[in-house]
Amino acid sequence: MTSETMLDARHRVLLQAGRSLRRNSTVLGAFGMAVLVFAAATVYAPGFASGFHLKNLLIFASFTGFAAIGQTIVIIGGGIDLSVPWTMAFGGIMLVTLDQQMPFGLAVVTVIAIGLLLGAVNGLFVTILAAPPLIVTLGVGGLIEGYLLSVTTSQGGAGTVPAPAVALSNGHVGPIPIIPLVWLVLAVAVSVVMRRTPLGRRVYAVGANPVAARLAGVHIARVRLATYVISGGASALSGVLFAGYVRSVFLDMGQDYLFGGIAAVALGGVALLGGSGSYWGTFAGALTLAFLSAFLPMLGLDDASVKVGYGIVILIGIYLARLLEQASGTGGQRQRKPDLKDKATAKGVVP
Repeated sequence: MTSETMLDARHRVLLQAGRSLRRNSTVLGAFGMAVLVFAAATVYAPGFASGFHLKNLLIFASFTGFAAIGQTIVIIGGGIDLSVPWTMAFGGIMLVTLDQQMPFGLAVVTVIAIGLLLGAVNGLFVTILAAPPLIVTLGVGGLIEGYLLSVTTSQGGAGTVPAPAVALSNGHVGPIPIIPLVWLVLAVAVSVVMRRTPLGRRVYAVGANPVAARLAGVHIARVRLATYVISGGASALSGVLFAGYVRSVFLDMGQDYLFGGIAAVALGGVALLGGSGSYWGTFAGALTLAFLSAFLPMLGLDDASVKVGYGIVILIGIYLARLLEQASGTGGQRQRKPDLKDKATAKGVVP
């Protein structure tokens, strides 16, 4: 190999590395913010980084991350799912109800399957009726809440969480809690689906430019339906895991994770108008929120000041994520009128 050939090869490697760095800049920025908050908290209170406290923080972040799995996929596809907290509550309450009628494993599968169906209801209303996702998912969430209220009222309470669910959610692999490990596995799976499969690439295409995606032969309705189905199943599974961890179920058990899930998505650099972002960014956003929620009360602030500080940091994080997205040139573009270049290259959008 000649020296010129070696230089060309090195140039190509460096160029590819630069492109990869720009493409992942928002994810790196999100992890950077998580590290910054963690470092500040550790300096202020050294016990913040103790093993016991860190395990609790990871568990807290995990449930935010679970709730944000489906939300991330739906938002990348150009939608939003406000039914997540009620679907989570459905997962926990129905697990307790069904466990009295069937084996635990079958009850879990049934709950997740019904969660997928609830997601399909959201997706069908959004796609067939062309209704605003904000209104549709809020309405479906209200229907789920009404059903759960009738179930818990008629039964005099939801009942006892099954022992296998408690053991699973509170178990450890050595010194490491199982819940964060499950979260990590799911994060890898979501990342692979979104980046390495035709479905994932179609979701990005639909969120970025539905018109160009349609020209490329993508069935827009099917893709958007799939995102809501995934969100429903993921939310139901989140409810099962959360019920096992807290060892009880209640109607409002998922309410804290509506704002938390969307905030994690936004902090992670996912474009709220769709078309760009990564679940790894959401992963980092969930960690940031967990660290922030534990750190702010340590400053001696009252509840009102804590909430104000929480909101300010989230807004700063979102602003910085947008700056990184613009600098990297990876921001999603939606509803742009297709030109001749779109029509000529549309088939390259989807494998």
